Amino acid sequence: MLRCAELDAEKTSAIIRLVVFLSLALTIFYAAETPVPGDGALAATGLYGLGTALGLLLAWRGIFHPAIPYLFVTFDVILVVAQVLVLARLMGMQTASPFVVPAAALIFIILIHAAMRYRPWLIAYAALLFFVAIELGPLFFPPVAQVAMGGMHSMPHTGMVSHLNFQVLPLVVVALAAFMLFFIAQRTRRLLLASIKHGARAARLSRYFSPNLATRIADGDDDQLLAGRRQSVAVLFVDIRGFTALGETMPPDELSTFLSEYRNRLTQPVFSNGGTVDKFIGDAIMVVFGSPIQGADDAECAVQCALEILDATTRWSVERERAGQTPVAVGIGAHYGEVFAGAVGSGQLLEFTVIGDTVNVAERLERLSREVDSPLVASKALLEAAGGVGKLPIWCSLPPQYLKGHRTAVEALCLTPARD
Repeated sequence: MLRCAELDAEKTSAIIRLVVFLSLALTIFYAAETPVPGDGALAATGLYGLGTALGLLLAWRGIFHPAIPYLFVTFDVILVVAQVLVLARLMGMQTASPFVVPAAALIFIILIHAAMRYRPWLIAYAALLFFVAIELGPLFFPPVAQVAMGGMHSMPHTGMVSHLNFQVLPLVVVALAAFMLFFIAQRTRRLLLASIKHGARAARLSRYFSPNLATRIADGDDDQLLAGRRQSVAVLFVDIRGFTALGETMPPDELSTFLSEYRNRLTQPVFSNGGTVDKFIGDAIMVVFGSPIQGADDAECAVQCALEILDATTRWSVERERAGQTPVAVGIGAHYGEVFAGAVGSGQLLEFTVIGDTVNVAERLERLSREVDSPLVASKALLEAAGGVGKLPIWCSLPPQYLKGHRTAVEALCLTPARD
């Protein structure tokens, strides 16, 4: 984004430089006493024209290097100062007081379009270079004899007042303009970089978290959030019943559409309840509540999400049946406990996930839901963390379950198939 902004600024600067070149050429032509200006003025104007053409070519070819703006600013300032001093000589003025020449105002154009490049130090460099060029310029353009202008120099407006008006005050104005533009460019660049950083951070986090969480995390310290730690979370495993047989009867394009709609419909309840889709595993979805941002109601939100997923599946199945398609059903396993949460892997394979026995139990409970013919099996630990069984739908207690890979029995309850 910053590179595109700088390339766009170079195009604008090239156009402005063209305007400056045309302005200088016209001014020099009309300032001369004869229709043909001096050789020095013509040479300087021609040189500036070549630089202008080069700037236009580089800008429109998209050729950019951080040193190019500094080179062109150096070129602009030196040529403009040289032109101003030449004009002062052509008009019979003192080169020590070049600010009386209207073309000297072109330095403000240079400062302004230096500010357009989002480089505050480029502005400071242009102003400093201008001061140095103005001071050293008379060494290369010796002053001419003072020209009396209607007795102006015999009036009291001489000495210190003249010095302040024609030398000190213009320098102060240029310095103040450069100072203000410096801080404007600095603030603009900071804002642009902050916007780019925030956007990049949110884009990176969106690979791991639901959109609402990605934006929230991007506003904070994502490095700390992504660091590995142990914490309690609620985990849901959602799986389509009979997906293998269903998939075998579908053409590839229809299967792809089916899975896309399945993921879209069932992730909406996850995001609306503040959960995170940890991963898709074929037709299975692993959902986590409480990582990376924990809340007091993580378990309750997980149970509510599971119930909303069942409702969304029921509505979808009814729609499919009305359209003459095969109905669908899902099974859900849910558990609450401690896990390791953090970013694992390296490079492009970096993944934020949760690992631990809690995840395994949730997956085993999803398999158990098929055996007990229930759409949802939840551990007692999850329901108690959610506020107890009493305020939830009708549940049926299961015998203690000895799940594969788990040493002790797990107390679990299943949702009765016929619920209000």
